[in-house]
Amino acid sequence: MPDSANWVTVHDSAFTNTNPDSSVEVRIASNLLSWEIPNNKYDDKLPIIPSSARVRHGKILYRLPIKAKVKSLGGPALSGRTISIKSSRMNDTVRVAGPTDWNGWAMVVLESREPGDLTLSIADDDITAVPLRITLKEAWYESTFLITGYHVCFESDFSGDDAVAHGTNDRHKRDFLYGARGVVMQGTGKASNGRYIRPTRVNSTWHRNSRGNRDYLDHPDGVEFTYADSVQGAFGPVTENRSIAVDPDVIPKRALVEIELVGRRTADDTGSAIIGHHIDNFVGAGAAVQAAWEHGSVNNTRRKVKYIGSSEN
Repeated sequence: MPDSANWVTVHDSAFTNTNPDSSVEVRIASNLLSWEIPNNKYDDKLPIIPSSARVRHGKILYRLPIKAKVKSLGGPALSGRTISIKSSRMNDTVRVAGPTDWNGWAMVVLESREPGDLTLSIADDDITAVPLRITLKEAWYESTFLITGYHVCFESDFSGDDAVAHGTNDRHKRDFLYGARGVVMQGTGKASNGRYIRPTRVNSTWHRNSRGNRDYLDHPDGVEFTYADSVQGAFGPVTENRSIAVDPDVIPKRALVEIELVGRRTADDTGSAIIGHHIDNFVGAGAAVQAAWEHGSVNNTRRKVKYIGSSEN
């Protein structure tokens, strides 16, 4: 049979012994199978991470639909044929969605949480197929994500009197240190000297204004601070326009993702309001950078997201 775009002729060789009139019997299965990976909703052939899937042990769920066509050596497609497909790896799941249709096609679904190389092959003795080699790494999230942005406070945005930042022997604006919009509330702030500062001890209750909202700490002497080289997220240092806060049940911690119109980001942080398919992009320090982000074209829109892999590998 000649090679074509859909079929590949399988070649093999054998050696006879030295006895006169000896022969070698070569058997070829009476049916042939070909593979096709159809384009996904994002018009490429990458696996999809289902919307309902959740991270397990730090790993996403890959789902890859594959079409398999069976035809006889004589040419006709085989309809109503049940086939068995197996993976070269034990922990992969391979499902065949029923027998072949009238055109000989059957849908095969591969699911796995293991990145890396694998091979699919036909388990039926009367069907010949070239094994399908697959590498699982990048994948599209089936669902789009709500994209928002967050920042830490910047001392230049505050106007209070100076106060001692216990633990540093420096003075900074009181409302920057102890106010409800300041360092104690946000966890980290950028001081006017260009250094990040965060509390190491908070032993104080909040004073509340006439509306019952927190406005400043009752006992500033119960707070101590230290300088830091960076903003600290839930999983490591957070860098502006490189780090995001995620739901770790959806995007694994320290994972690399590519966000439409945003770029490549690392899952370095979480947030109590970041639930499900929601990503919060860290934009830096200060009201100005936050305002610029909020007036941009991406904030509060839904965007497609590609899983790239773990940054820890």
